[in-house]
Amino acid sequence: MAAFFDPGTAPRDGPIEWSGDQGHPDVPSIVTAVTAVERDAPRVAPRAAWKLTLGRFLSDRAAVASLVAFASVLFASFAGGPIVSAIVGHNGFEQFPYATNINLDPSGVWSHVPTTQQVHLDQYGLILPPPKNAPRTLMVLGADGPLGRDELIRVLDGGKASIEVGVFAVLISALIAVPLGCLAGFYGGKVDALVSRLTEWVMAFPLILFLVFATVHLGPTLRPIGWGNHIPAGVPMVALLVGAFTSFYPLRLIRAQLLTLRNAEFVDASRMVGASGLRIIRRDLLPHLVPTLLVWGAVAVATDMLLEVGLSVIGVGVQSSTATWGTLLAQTTGTIYNPGFGAGVHHTTWHTVWPTLAILVSVISLNQLSESMRRAIEPWRR
Repeated sequence: MAAFFDPGTAPRDGPIEWSGDQGHPDVPSIVTAVTAVERDAPRVAPRAAWKLTLGRFLSDRAAVASLVAFASVLFASFAGGPIVSAIVGHNGFEQFPYATNINLDPSGVWSHVPTTQQVHLDQYGLILPPPKNAPRTLMVLGADGPLGRDELIRVLDGGKASIEVGVFAVLISALIAVPLGCLAGFYGGKVDALVSRLTEWVMAFPLILFLVFATVHLGPTLRPIGWGNHIPAGVPMVALLVGAFTSFYPLRLIRAQLLTLRNAEFVDASRMVGASGLRIIRRDLLPHLVPTLLVWGAVAVATDMLLEVGLSVIGVGVQSSTATWGTLLAQTTGTIYNPGFGAGVHHTTWHTVWPTLAILVSVISLNQLSESMRRAIEPWRR
């Protein structure tokens, strides 16, 4: 054996001492044996924290399902419109007069409508039937209303505009909240008091009234701003206002977290080596805010998309000619400023179902993504 107890080396009640077999030099001691095993064992490098977090996230079935669902919505919103347009041979802006009947009711799901743009009227002003050999085009979800535009393409294009509003609003909120929250949480004092009173003042008023007031007064100036079909006109305005008036949510989160982190040992160590306050915030504290911003960002995108829908239904959001999920719903239900606009006339139930279903899938998947990221980042708080 590798070692033994020598009863003669210690009294019965004293400490037990182990030693190698000195009478047999070929038998190694325990220390030598353990050292040999450690030397021959494979070395396993420690895994980075982000890899452990990613592993926990991907092992969560709900997280993977929500990620796939929202990725599908993203792909359909940004690439679905051009793909469908290339397949059916028309876009979401083209109007087909014969996509409606004599009562201006739109065609239904999976309809082949004539592509004839010229309409002939009889002596009573009624639309004559199209030519017999007129070419036809497919409308998968039918027409959107009396204008005869493709409902499927408009739902896909509307998803792109709605998601852009949500993402841009979150970026604007972060640009406002991160600097102010860091200054208030790290320095405290008068800066913290000023920022805290400002956020409390903004939070004291109803958010939707702020947005309506700002949109009505700034709409004529900001609503025409856009970038072609990539960023439709009106999207930057809604994103700017929503992002500015919802920035106090992440601001308070960042401030609360930095009030705790500013007294941490690694911050004291940076102060001891002469690091300035801004350097400590940039190099030491900002990385700790990334998990919080990721969790908040997923929920905020969903919330801002719902705010866009609310503003469109009120009638002060993106202009009605631009397809968003909010304007598509407003065209079928009417708006508060213009109740007769749409109001269910010449529309079917499907015109409400498709954008509502898209909103539902997007919001639920984003909320589940946020919760899954929180559990992966902080597994001890499940």
